[in-house]
Amino acid sequence: MTNQNPEFKQFKKRLGGEAVVVGEYNLQPVAQVAGWHMTAKGETGQGAGALLRVKPLEVIVSKGAGEPYSIHLTSETEEAMKGIAIGALVIAVLCSLIILGANIFRIFKEKE
Repeated sequence: MTNQNPEFKQFKKRLGGEAVVVGEYNLQPVAQVAGWHMTAKGETGQGAGALLRVKPLEVIVSKGAGEPYSIHLTSETEEAMKGIAIGALVIAVLCSLIILGANIFRIFKEKE
């Protein structure tokens, strides 16, 4: 398409799914949908696309006329593992830079 004028938009929404009945309980899933969508119009037509990420957040549970409560689906272990992985990556990069710096220093010392 010639003379395209693409328009990119970011969005983040919390969506509740259809409730499911299991025995005496009503279960309603809740997720977060985030990402980008794009539209483009040209002389010969138009197009659209999206990049989405869906993350389950919680399940809302209710029983009869009782007060609903939520079960969060985020895992403390998962969050801890992400932190450990990021810390390990930072340490690996720092060690690599130190080794690189030491090698460069050694090469300059040998030339003298």
